[in-house]
Amino acid sequence: MGLKIYRMHFDKAHFGDGYLNTSVGHFEASRLFSALCLEALKNDCLDEFIKEASEEDFVLSDAFPYVDEPYLPKPVSYPRSKRFSFDNFQYDENYQKTANSLYAVPLSEFSDFINGKADVEMLAAKQAAFAVTTEVTKKGQDPYEVAVTSFSGDLYVIAKRSELLKKLMLSLQFSGLGGKRSAGYGGFRLSIIDLPTEMKKQISTNSYGDHNLLLTSSLPQNFELEQAMAYAAYEIKKDSGFAYTETEQELLRKQDLYKFAAGSVFKNTFKGSIVDVRPSNFAHPVYNFAKGLFYSFEV
Repeated sequence: MGLKIYRMHFDKAHFGDGYLNTSVGHFEASRLFSALCLEALKNDCLDEFIKEASEEDFVLSDAFPYVDEPYLPKPVSYPRSKRFSFDNFQYDENYQKTANSLYAVPLSEFSDFINGKADVEMLAAKQAAFAVTTEVTKKGQDPYEVAVTSFSGDLYVIAKRSELLKKLMLSLQFSGLGGKRSAGYGGFRLSIIDLPTEMKKQISTNSYGDHNLLLTSSLPQNFELEQAMAYAAYEIKKDSGFAYTETEQELLRKQDLYKFAAGSVFKNTFKGSIVDVRPSNFAHPVYNFAKGLFYSFEV
């Protein structure tokens, strides 16, 4: 597959989960895809971009940390092996709780993590240092309180090598990503690099082994769903929000879409699709990116 890492250096950004006073240090592919559609619309190439994105070889991952190396999403239900304390030979609950608190794991630590051998306290400390969220209060005529995340490293996505995508990502640097862009948040600096060799070998849209880690919050097509769920360990999350229509001059609620979260683990992979989640009687499509991309690993 012709894939690249699109690495983004944010100073400060607001990646909310529905509230201004909360912000997280990562975002889903659907957020980036929506922003790219807006950039394509401004650059008069939306039809071209949607056509390319609908092709089978177009993939896009969620965003994960890049601190000296790429991170992978923490796999659901791992580490599976129970860890015991040497002091009293009892199940080490603190280890499991700390492991569960992680949302991403460095590529070099991934094998040790799934086998219960990683130093999860060290990984948790790195995660806490990577994205620090503070609350900013603006007073005056239009007051607000907003949570803003500062980053000590980069965020990255895996996507198709594409001149059109490169053009749109370069444009998006200046438009910004996330909330409160009018206040100066969400701008980034882009660099495009090759995937590490060990990662490149394991990335696929098709079944590669018995353990396939989902890299994109996504949804199988109806005919894929039953097979995908067999022998899977997964989390479900709701993707919702609002779309703006100039004709009505208001925000209308998009259709809710329930997707498998990145980090879910499947034996049987799936293609997924780009889903139209426009509100009822909306004038144009509202696209939600839900195509699958997987990292195969051994236990």
